[in-house]
Amino acid sequence: MRPIAVSLLLLFVAGPATAQYDTISSPQAPATGTAADEWDVVTITHHYPGPALWRVKKGNSEVYIVGGLPVMEKRLDWDRSRVGKIMGQANVLLTSPKAKGGIMGFAAWQMAKGNGLFKSLFDVLPSDVGGHFWRTAKKNGLDPNHYAKDSPIVAVMKLREDIYEKNGLSTNDPEKMLIFLARDHHTPMKPIATYSAAGLIGKLNGMDKTDKFDCVTATLNEIDFAVGHAVTASRAWAVADLRTARANSPNSATLACLEGAGSTREMLDRATDDTVQAINDALAKPGKSVVAFPLSILLRPNGALDRLRAQGLEVAEPES
Repeated sequence: MRPIAVSLLLLFVAGPATAQYDTISSPQAPATGTAADEWDVVTITHHYPGPALWRVKKGNSEVYIVGGLPVMEKRLDWDRSRVGKIMGQANVLLTSPKAKGGIMGFAAWQMAKGNGLFKSLFDVLPSDVGGHFWRTAKKNGLDPNHYAKDSPIVAVMKLREDIYEKNGLSTNDPEKMLIFLARDHHTPMKPIATYSAAGLIGKLNGMDKTDKFDCVTATLNEIDFAVGHAVTASRAWAVADLRTARANSPNSATLACLEGAGSTREMLDRATDDTVQAINDALAKPGKSVVAFPLSILLRPNGALDRLRAQGLEVAEPES
């Protein structure tokens, strides 16, 4: 259940571009599977060590936001001094929403795994999609037949996870490093929200065949692009070079598959509400808090930070 549930949950936090900076035109995404969500790049007018941070302020309370990429280099060596100093003073680290499993979630996962009696993955995929899957696996030193008993969505999610592991890439950074920092500083941690894994997986199970095949293709495009560009994007992210990071970062294939569905839009809206509520709860206490968002979602319009600004809160790139 983990690959699909985690892939979905990482999408369900929202927030747009920051205030105070002159926005610049984003470069054209260089290939299919890149950052097609058109998140804006901002001009950083004050440079500090490490990645770009944003701050939401209310009175004597501050929430610092670390923007992450959907795929990053594992064990990336980035300057943690600034984030570590903030973490050492923080009341809480707000982490990504978590999946709550259970019998229904497990049953939904089991139902999604197969392709029907005597049918393999390559029997049900259209020939062009199946060929793309086969080539992507072989190119990365993996046996395509290892996934033949899985349904298309399960197979491509497993392939994605295996290829990223093989190429030293991660889909849970920088949050993973922030968790280590929080543990080192004995900072309490709390997820923004908890959602049903059964509900998330059910949205994928409910897709028709055409949508599922499109989702497989989108994920394969993401893999192809990320393997060649994620390291460049990660190292640019580490020094707050958002233009280079964006141009070399893939979009989220899972969000591309699902965002048109009404049920998914409702969940995204709910997640935005939960995120705003979590930040407001943190701002109700004096001191600092830290939260991580995907940059592609952080810098898109009509998200959590826009709603916070509408409350009259100050949203800015922080001072040291």
